[in-house]
This record gives sequence, C-alpha cells and structure tokens, in this order.
Amino acid sequence: MFFFYSSIDQCAKASSNSLKVGPLAIVPDGTLLPLNPPQQFNYMLREDVLQLRVNAVMSFQALINTPYAPTAAVFDEMRDGKPWWGMAGQYIWGEGKRSIEGPAEESRFVLNPFLLVAANPWTAKIWNPEQITEDDLNNIDFPYTWMPQELKYWPRKRMAQVTYDVTAFNGKLKELDSKLERPLNNLRFGLVAYNARDFGYNFLYLSPNLSSNIENAHKGKGSVEIKQYIHTGDGSKYPGGCNNMSPRMDEIDKLDIKTLPARATILLWKKRPPGLTDPPDFSFVLDFK
Repeated sequence: MFFFYSSIDQCAKASSNSLKVGPLAIVPDGTLLPLNPPQQFNYMLREDVLQLRVNAVMSFQALINTPYAPTAAVFDEMRDGKPWWGMAGQYIWGEGKRSIEGPAEESRFVLNPFLLVAANPWTAKIWNPEQITEDDLNNIDFPYTWMPQELKYWPRKRMAQVTYDVTAFNGKLKELDSKLERPLNNLRFGLVAYNARDFGYNFLYLSPNLSSNIENAHKGKGSVEIKQYIHTGDGSKYPGGCNNMSPRMDEIDKLDIKTLPARATILLWKKRPPGLTDPPDFSFVLDFK
C-alpha cells in the first residue's frame, strides 16, 4: 500500500527513495536488468498506474535501500481516469483526437523505474499518416522511436548503462521509406530523468569529458535541476487533456549525436554540487550504436 499527499509543501513531496549502491550494494556489478515494453494507460486510475510502477520496482527489490513509494513531486499531478499521449498519437497522428492512440508513451519510463535517465528522440511526425495501415498500428515492433536494448547496473561503482541501437532503428526507417512524410535529418534527442528524481537524484550534468560524439545545443555550464513530472496537460489538444510529462527543459531537450557510435555520460547528485568536479552520487551512461 502507498499513499499520496496533496500538500503544496515541496519538502513533503521530496523523494524518500534511495538505491542500494556503493558500500550498501548487494547486487553484483554488471547485472542485466529486465526492460518492460510500453503498455496502455488510457483512463486508468492513478493508483493502478502507480501500482504497476511499484510492481516494477519490487521486481528487483535487491536494488532498493528504503521502502519504495512513488515520489509526490513527480506523480501527484497525475489525474485519475484520463487518457495519455499514445505512442502512435505522439509519433504518427500528432495533436487532436488520435493523440491518445497506442501504448502510453510515458509507460516507456514509468514501467522502467531503474532507467534513471533515458533518451527521448525527436522522431515525431516523420510519418505520412495516409500511408499508415492497421497492420502498422498492430505491429509491436513498429519503429516509433529508439527503444532501450539493454540496461546494466554496477551498484558498487554507482553506475548504470543503457544501450540504444540507433543504426538498427535507421535501417527500419529505410525499409518503410515509402511511408515517411519527411526524412529523419538529425539524431537529436532529449533526456527524460524523472526516474532519477524519484530515487532522490535531483541534479544532473552531461559530462563532455566522459561523453563522445554528443553536443548539447544548450551551452549552460552548471548542473541542472531535474524538474520533470507527470501531470494532466493540454499539449495533446485532446478534449479534457492527457496525462503526460512536463515541463520542457531546454538544458536537456536538445542533444545531438554527431556520429555513431556515441556516448552520453550523465552525472547525478542528490543535492546541487558546489562544483562539477565533485564526485557524483551516481553516473548514468547512454550508449548509442
């Protein structure tokens, strides 16, 4: 059982969750964690969606240091019985009545809580809707976006790594070229990091020294506070709004892969570090092949 708090006191909404890492670690370094596929969330109760998340966390309980409860600052603005931006809606149909079609796009992250920092590619609206068939919509492998291929944890080293096969994704696009409205001209992506926030890591920094072939269009030089959370918004233009992530964060929404392979190393801290040379509380590596 878990409880929700509607207090405006942000301290009350802060995360009480933590991972069993460093000297507390009991999971062997190099452990491969399972990844859950996206699924439908439309019109579900918030409690039921978050129970799915709790189940995903508890399926690898050995990584949890404290009793887990979804962090209020991340999940309190989610509303019962609402539709969600769908994968087909986000990537094919765009705003409007069809925006809620397909598995919930946020389920990529909600159901994979240990994916502390994930890539969210700019692959929306490259498809010609008139060329999309029911077979395409029923194909669980339809290439909406890059999906994580592998997630490994090194708890003693306070590090994890996720791999995306961007080359294979681009190959699928070539096979379906006749269905594209425009080519995918860049390899831009944003970071989704509310999972990190849920486990108490509130600040991040894309380390240029530990990354390769990645460029951030935002030229800030300090750590970035993770402000992302789930709420009901009107960005989908679906009547009554949809549950989705907010806000946009220019600091982490415009990252470009210059060439493949590439690596983005994200340093995470629980409290804002005095300087970027301070050792991170955790490092999360995104590899693109």
